[in-house]
Amino acid sequence: MEIKVPISISGIWYPLVDSENLMESGSVGLALTLEPYITAEIRGGSGMEFNGIEIKLPNYEILKKKLGEYRLSVYSEVPLGYGYGLSGAISLAYALGVKELAPISEKDAVNVAHLSDVIAGNGLGDVIAQYYGGGLVYRKKAGGLGYGEVEIINMDWSQYPIFSQPISHLPTKSIIKRSEIALKLIDEFLKNPSPLKFIEVAQKFTSSLGFNSEYPYSYRKKGIIVKIFDPEYGVWIKHKIASRGAYVI
Repeated sequence: MEIKVPISISGIWYPLVDSENLMESGSVGLALTLEPYITAEIRGGSGMEFNGIEIKLPNYEILKKKLGEYRLSVYSEVPLGYGYGLSGAISLAYALGVKELAPISEKDAVNVAHLSDVIAGNGLGDVIAQYYGGGLVYRKKAGGLGYGEVEIINMDWSQYPIFSQPISHLPTKSIIKRSEIALKLIDEFLKNPSPLKFIEVAQKFTSSLGFNSEYPYSYRKKGIIVKIFDPEYGVWIKHKIASRGAYVI
């Protein structure tokens, strides 16, 4: 059994945390769900390994407590800790894997993964975006599955190749900030949605947080640069739109 989960790179986010009901916590925002998918396998045992190396993901303790103790092996073509939403992807892979082995509903499994990311402070919307996939995910209302609200913004990306460049390892907590400009920029994008407009509003938003990119048609999210159109120089990872969300083979 293999679990496939797309990566997720947010462009705009507005954190909303409800301490009394964490399932209604998360963020409103816009995120790109992309290939390459991570591939994971779950089996009896304990712990997590990432590309053959043992890792200690804070989410794991929450997942283990709520879903049971298993071992997850993950293969990824993008690095952990740069801004690809991998803590959410790994948590979602664990939850969907457990669903195949234990009597738990898909909704409950996904929500445990979302909860683990919220509590650990590793992400406030990646899990939900990755569950749905489909390209550009608009989180209209914060929260887990059945609590929040999501819309897939269908756009033609065929003339807008997407690239990323990992540049530095940064903790997610460094970017979980509330900026009032976020909601204004989301509204601006929704009035005339297009790949170019997404890059434009994402660049404005991330720059307001102090993250800047020297490249044209790009923005910096956490420790990565996201760019459309072929880069003129540098080493880049080429992406495709994730046509579907997380799934089990």
